[in-house]
Amino acid sequence: MQISRRQKKLARKQLQYRNAQASTYATRTPFRDAERNFKSRLPPPDFSNVIDFSNIDKCREDIKSKIVEVELKVDLGEEFEKLFGRFDGIENINRKKAYCIKDLPGFIFIQNPFTPEAQKYIIKRCLKDFAKKPNLCNLDTHYVLPNQGIWELHEKVYKGQLNENDKEFFVPLKAASMEEITEQYIDNDESSPILKSNNQRVDSSLNAKSDIVKCLDNKEVQTKNSNSNERKFDPLPSATVPILSPLELIKKLRWVTLGYQYHWPTKTYHFDRRFDFPKDINDLATAVVKAIDGVGLKDGSFIHRYDAAKWKSEAGVINYYQLKDNLMAHVDQSEINMDAPLVSFSFGHSCVFLIGGLTRETPPLAMYLRSGDISIMCGPSRGCFHGVPRILEGTLPKYFEYNDSENPEWKIFADYMSTT
Repeated sequence: MQISRRQKKLARKQLQYRNAQASTYATRTPFRDAERNFKSRLPPPDFSNVIDFSNIDKCREDIKSKIVEVELKVDLGEEFEKLFGRFDGIENINRKKAYCIKDLPGFIFIQNPFTPEAQKYIIKRCLKDFAKKPNLCNLDTHYVLPNQGIWELHEKVYKGQLNENDKEFFVPLKAASMEEITEQYIDNDESSPILKSNNQRVDSSLNAKSDIVKCLDNKEVQTKNSNSNERKFDPLPSATVPILSPLELIKKLRWVTLGYQYHWPTKTYHFDRRFDFPKDINDLATAVVKAIDGVGLKDGSFIHRYDAAKWKSEAGVINYYQLKDNLMAHVDQSEINMDAPLVSFSFGHSCVFLIGGLTRETPPLAMYLRSGDISIMCGPSRGCFHGVPRILEGTLPKYFEYNDSENPEWKIFADYMSTT
């Protein structure tokens, strides 16, 4: 892409202004500085310190010296071929090895062990099967989502089976629906207890439940918590959100929760809202946990010793990222059992992943996560700040694109993945 002289001049001015203002940032920390670097559009980010596990030889020497290649306890291809797919006549060495980082004990990286078809299977599951009741998603707060899920509605529109003249084309706003319910109660009984001020919370029984995804974090949790008996109110729906078409709404999908449902306002689990965890996703996570048993740094400073027999996937989050989305620095610490590893799978466009230390004051390491890559946080790294500041445009693998020889069913998924 050619950049005009005017654009170059503008970029220089923006860089000068940003450098001049950097010292005045109220939230300035090494982690925040790294996030700002990778979120920048003009000037473009500095990618020189990013770890690229798919091309380690081209990494800077100081970066290469931190990377330690290790052998997995089991070959993912031999023992779990049905989960990761079969490479006909091709040996996939990614299924036998992993990487650790000297400065980050407890972090384990497995380069894409999936076949393209295995990845497509999981993507379809995340969009079509998991993004519906009983699972919850971010859209549930403001919209009365259909029982069959927002993806099926999107499919009907995509195939021309539904258009804006049909009643079910637009998904109703939850705030408007609650208003109608309130009016009905006013008509029937003026003393009804449902009459509430706009600032009061609404009982969760009035909320529809549905769900959605990209990146999967499987976490082991327990059914006891210091606040497990406290009532957790759902966020109130807004009356100002717009009514959107199914295509616009599917692009607004940001997360879906699996298993134990997560209460985002308090960052705790709803222990009274537990749905069946998908068996295939549990099998994938379990396979990874078994494979990393005994993996660690060669100097013995860290060796992963979590008993895989104790592992059970009980909660998970599917994160859906569009090209301009990001996930700011955070720590996953809602689980009582912090000894269990946190397993994440990435599919679609590549991204920059940052992982630091126990505070934002620790400068983070940056690395590329490409489609199919698996990252595991266990041991000391389990409590580290991490985030995704940038989705990288133009990095979608070619096998996700639709062509005439492709199964026609994939076309709608290919269109969605082109920006995901």
